[in-house]
Amino acid sequence: MDDKQNERRRHEEGSLHQRVANNLSIRRAPLKKQKAMREKVKVSKADYTFLQYSYLIWKWAIANHGLTNRGINVLLYLHPLIAFEYRDFKLALKELGSTDHSTFGKMKKEGWIKLWSKDENKNFYCLTPKANTLIARMHRMHMMEEQIPMSPRRNVLAKEETKKDKDLMKLFKKFNEKVKNK
Repeated sequence: MDDKQNERRRHEEGSLHQRVANNLSIRRAPLKKQKAMREKVKVSKADYTFLQYSYLIWKWAIANHGLTNRGINVLLYLHPLIAFEYRDFKLALKELGSTDHSTFGKMKKEGWIKLWSKDENKNFYCLTPKANTLIARMHRMHMMEEQIPMSPRRNVLAKEETKKDKDLMKLFKKFNEKVKNK
């Protein structure tokens, strides 16, 4: 009796149930809705997936370098400019949706930005080697060329003080395994 009801339901509702195993079936959307959903959802056909682990890489960078999301965004924005003026920094903040101009002073004080040259009444700044090294490491990690450090000496999160840190360390291990197997 059960099989007859399932068969009838399958025909009436446009294959709503799909049998995966003997005691396991999956309820699916009607065929008309499935076609509409396929049009809305675009599946990536890219050969690369370097942004897949950006959350982990950012968490590592923020925890180990004392930066904020805004700070990392600004560094990534300014990195290709090589030398920039304060107005370029303000433009970066504006494009990133921030109005906190104290960020410049903080980043300069923490050693991420330094004065490069003075020309009449203009100051030109550049990223420090510390900032350039961080950006380069993040790029290598995104390209799966470098692992996230796991030792407590090189990764603050490895001290595993909270459950969140422990969970992140587990995710870092999985990431590093993927890098090794690449």
